[in-house]
This record gives sequence, structure tokens and C-alpha cells, in this order.
Amino acid sequence: MKVKFAPSLLCMDLLHVGEQLQVLNRRADYLHVDLMDLRFVANMGLSPAFVRAIRPAAQKPIDCHVMGLGLDWWIPALAQAGADGITVHLEAVKDQAPAVLAAIQAQGCSAGLALSPDTEADQAAPLLPLVNKVTVMTVTPGFPGAPFLWDMLPKITRLAQLREELGLSFEIEMDGSCADDNIQPLRQAGTDVFVLGTAALFSRDPCLERAFDQMERCFLH
Repeated sequence: MKVKFAPSLLCMDLLHVGEQLQVLNRRADYLHVDLMDLRFVANMGLSPAFVRAIRPAAQKPIDCHVMGLGLDWWIPALAQAGADGITVHLEAVKDQAPAVLAAIQAQGCSAGLALSPDTEADQAAPLLPLVNKVTVMTVTPGFPGAPFLWDMLPKITRLAQLREELGLSFEIEMDGSCADDNIQPLRQAGTDVFVLGTAALFSRDPCLERAFDQMERCFLH
């Protein structure tokens, strides 16, 4: 699969959202929106109101990562706000996962499944035919800038193996502390979609266009 980039809007300069969206509309593949509820993780992120606000200006799919419970509220709220994709955590949906994934798709959104560090790839195997994407958390979820967990690489490799064995086409996404020293190992493990945060993109240069150039040079090196 072609490598794709999903800048995390939680890490963008919120004083210059409009200007930065113009760059991301040209350079990104997805717009990654993190949402948290202080229950599933002890932090707060963006909101359906943010999704609604950027929807008119967004020219790339808005991909929402829900680190929260109460999905019977989150899913319709995000779909109505204009989300193109919604990813939920296996740990949050548990045995209700098939119904939750179906509910996402019934809203016209692509369905993603996120795996926290303690969740093994094989635990998601029965659900893989139901998803468009699997997100491997390479940090403890809910805390941007947390240390990268190198022991997540085998999980990505295992998901790539399962995808081939089952004849599926879901994307494999990494989320958490992507940086210069792990971009290539992540790609070699089987990552298709890279969530780009502060280290990988937004802190490289005050000019987001130049920052994207620098990130791509590192990635393609």
C-alpha cells in the first residue's frame, strides 16, 4: 500500500488553523482528530464542535480517533459534524465491537479499530473483516509526546501477516510519537498510515510547508 500521512490536528497551531489547513489540504492524506473523555483516558482532546468548524475548509478526509466511552453519543455526534472516519478502541467496545463498527458504517463513515499497547493483534483477528483500518497505539493513549513503545513493532508486523492470510485490505496505522528514529522501522514493520504529531511534523519549522518538506525528506531518506 502507498504510505499515507495523517497529521494530528491536536498538535497544530490552533491560532492559525485556517492557514495550516490550507497546507494540510495539499500535503496530507487524512486529517487526524483526537477526541477524549476523561474516562477512558485521563485527558481531553478536540470535540465534535471542532470537526464541525473545520468541515467546510477540510478537503481531505477527517478521521476521528475516539479515546472514550459512551459511543452511542460519540458516533452520531461525529457523523453529524462531518467526520469521514471514526476509530474506536477495542478495549472500550469489548464484545459490542461488531455492533459498534456496524453503527459507524451505518452513519456513512469508515470504521477503524484502535489497539492500546496491552492488546495483542490476535485479539482483533475476528473483527478484521469488519474494519477499514486498524490503529496501533505506539504510546500510552491519551498523552501526546509520551515515549515511543518500540515493542509495538511486532504487533504491526502481525497485523500485516493477518491481513495477507485473510485476504483483507484494511490499512494499518501507527499513532504515537512518530519521529525521525522510528519512521523507517515502522514502515518496515508494515505501517501504511503515519499519524504525525509534534516531533514528526509540527515542531520542525514555524512554516508548516517547510516542516512537511523536512518530514518527507527524512521519511524518504
